Amino acid sequence: MNARSLCAIAFAATSFASVGSSHAAIVYSGPLNLPVPVGTSANRIWIDITTFTTSTTGSFTGWDIALWGSDPRFLTVNSASLSNNRFIGTGTGTPTPIARLEPGTVIGSTSAFGTNGGGSLVMPTYAPAPGPILANSENIVGFRHVIGTQTLFGWMSINVGNDMLTRTITGIAYEDSGASIDAGAIPAPGALALLGLSGVLTGRRRRRAG
Repeated sequence: MNARSLCAIAFAATSFASVGSSHAAIVYSGPLNLPVPVGTSANRIWIDITTFTTSTTGSFTGWDIALWGSDPRFLTVNSASLSNNRFIGTGTGTPTPIARLEPGTVIGSTSAFGTNGGGSLVMPTYAPAPGPILANSENIVGFRHVIGTQTLFGWMSINVGNDMLTRTITGIAYEDSGASIDAGAIPAPGALALLGLSGVLTGRRRRRAG
């Protein structure tokens, strides 16, 4: 990709970011550093995935998902509403694995969301339900969130250490119009940073209707 192409992308991204709030836009938490507590189900991090409000001392009105666990092989994800909050999944078993997405993967109405509001981030070595979450890596997962009559699509990134006992939420984003969103996509000019990290994804990064 030459410099002229990159300049064109930068101009388009900047124009998109300046559109008024009545238009489609990616809502991004900004970089986060939210360690997930280790312990029983009482030791969780509760998250409102549209306001990015969090708590590690107890649930609060408006929370959507909660993450917890003390097993080095997997991390449990619970939902305040089994029908309203679902993750893209990859298979069956106990625990049910949540998919790890490559940057640029489209998250939208045709994505293969799980049949319930929960699931687990599972290490590949776990049996009988091996998972796709990688150690010592940034892992992106995709979600669907329903508010009233509107369905929103988004992603969450989690940095995992040597095992699932070291896990930190590093970012959350969603498309506020109900359109699809690419895994890892953030408002301009950060979109260019994602492009640089992910390689040439121009064919996969075209906006698709939700």
